[in-house]
Amino acid sequence: MTRPTPAVVPARMTRPTPAVVPARMTRPTLPLVPARPVTTGSALASARPVTTGPALAPARPVTTGDVQQTVNLRTNTEKAMNVPHPPGRPPVTGLPRRYRRFLRAVPALALAASLAAVTGCSSSAEADDLRTPCGLVVDGSGSGAAGGRGFDAEAKLKATLIPFLTERHCGTLSFAPVTRSSQTSSCRVGDVDLNPPGDEMSDRDSMRRSARLRAAQGALAMLKCARTQGGSDVIGALARIGDAVPSGKGTPSLLVVSDFEQADKEFTLRVREIATEESRERAVDTLLGDRGVPGIAGMDVYPVGYGMSHDAKPSEYRPFDAFWSEILTGRAKAHVHDDYRK
Repeated sequence: MTRPTPAVVPARMTRPTPAVVPARMTRPTLPLVPARPVTTGSALASARPVTTGPALAPARPVTTGDVQQTVNLRTNTEKAMNVPHPPGRPPVTGLPRRYRRFLRAVPALALAASLAAVTGCSSSAEADDLRTPCGLVVDGSGSGAAGGRGFDAEAKLKATLIPFLTERHCGTLSFAPVTRSSQTSSCRVGDVDLNPPGDEMSDRDSMRRSARLRAAQGALAMLKCARTQGGSDVIGALARIGDAVPSGKGTPSLLVVSDFEQADKEFTLRVREIATEESRERAVDTLLGDRGVPGIAGMDVYPVGYGMSHDAKPSEYRPFDAFWSEILTGRAKAHVHDDYRK
């Protein structure tokens, strides 16, 4: 007998084990920071600047010496370092053009700085009372030059304009030159409103300082122009300023920077010809003749430099003073004051 063959049992099927895939690494999410707003327009102006260290000291004004020292330093440095000059550029031997322009503006800046100092010290009550119509006469004749026998019109102008404007409470300022023909002279400067209008938001002190700066610049401009025309028609300048100041706004005050030496093509004042009362009368009649009396009746006149060429000789000053007293107070009916005479 043969052993029977056992039945073949099929093998049990098993599910294949999947391969292990490593997990994907991810970057952690960072928290969001809110963006800083960008400031533009007027907001920039309101931002307070960040400062460190001690407060900055006020800048020292630039002087002529500083400019020249800078130029010298530049020249000496180039020489020491043997720096060749570029072709076509000569070595620095004087002030550059921009500094020459600065120096030409120094007189007006100096006068303006003095004006700013005075106006900065004035009280609000004084500033609110700027109502006087004022006039300025500046003498451009040769006798107004500096040095020698000249009375130095520019120095007199700088020394007296500031106190005149403040003490007389000037609200406006008109200008007139002394030239060979003052009434028809082409030298002209527009009137300056020294008390410009504003509203409750205006900086009135700043506005008045700016107005006085324009007045100072106008005074120097008028003097510069008058010096180009020569001559000394004082009576014509008085007539012109009398017509220029506004009327109906109070009693005008006139600052007359002149030595009052009348000398034009039609009349020249000579002291020896006015030594007696009769000769002075004739001279006054001759001068006023066709010109007429200046329209300055009732105005306050403040001469500066009056009769300075005759101060050393009383015999000359007395007839000179009598001559002009007859014109100013006798004929023109003005009120003459000595506050700024010298």
